[in-house]
Amino acid sequence: MKRLIVWLLTLTMTAGLLTGCGSSLSIMDSNFSDSSGMKEEAAAAGSPSTDSMSEEMGLEGSEAVMKPQDDRKIIYNADLSLESKQFSAARDALLQAAAKAGAYVQNSDEGGSEESGSRWVNYTFRVPSSSYREFLSGAVQAGNVLNKSESTEDVTAEYVDVQARLESLEKQEARLLELAAKAETLEDLLAIENQLTDVRYRIESYTGQKKVMDNLIAYSTVDVSLSEVQNLTPQSRSFTSRLGRAFKGSWQNFMEGLQDTIISLIYLLPTLVLLAAIVAIVLVIVRKAGKRQAEKRKNMPVPPVPPVDPNEPAPKTETGKNTPVYGKKE
Repeated sequence: MKRLIVWLLTLTMTAGLLTGCGSSLSIMDSNFSDSSGMKEEAAAAGSPSTDSMSEEMGLEGSEAVMKPQDDRKIIYNADLSLESKQFSAARDALLQAAAKAGAYVQNSDEGGSEESGSRWVNYTFRVPSSSYREFLSGAVQAGNVLNKSESTEDVTAEYVDVQARLESLEKQEARLLELAAKAETLEDLLAIENQLTDVRYRIESYTGQKKVMDNLIAYSTVDVSLSEVQNLTPQSRSFTSRLGRAFKGSWQNFMEGLQDTIISLIYLLPTLVLLAAIVAIVLVIVRKAGKRQAEKRKNMPVPPVPPVDPNEPAPKTETGKNTPVYGKKE
């Protein structure tokens, strides 16, 4: 009996599920047909379709107007550290690679001396994005590569958002200009002018943001540092090579510090000579003053010793004994 009841309940649930699925499918078909019919009627009537409406939604439909993958807005950045024994040749090779790629130097900073072989230079290149890889390939050949890092930033969403806001504000500006032309009272005209001023200010702000992003997208930023060395850094990463580099670097730092100390002393030599002369004069004056005081003490008369009365009892000490009086006979 129980098995019969379970079997009947199973049949009932299966039938209900099949009925629900059939009804949901029929509803989906009807909705699809209705939406297709609405699109066809809208197209026939000349009204914008849902796709075109999503493009005109402005800020709320920014994702709908995303460009294809090939047209994404990417900002490329790179950082390159080089060293070379032939500093001048390496620097010229960098500048030639930049000229070949159509790049220009945005910032530069250099220092060091040729005599000590410690020249260095830092460049910030702005490279057209289309020639980014070409420039990097030429730059790494200018010297021994110590470090190379690259980064990309996808600003497609920010760019589309700014562009959509800008288009929306431009439409608002056009509508406000139309309303200003139709204003009948001075109060209405002033209110429209205030709104128009605010809209134009926001347009300028978003236009500036868009120009900055356009510049960063069109021209990649590559920072390159080049230093002059006596010996190139080996590429091996073994313990012995690292130990040798550490010892060599510490010795070079010690010698450079010693040279800097000697050069600093040479720069300070006039000051040191002047200080030594002042100290010598002070010592001479102190010695002369000491000699004068010693001579004065020698020439001072010795005070006479008062006579001792032989009959006067000698003063007693703490022990109770009489202090001997010299010159007195016992």
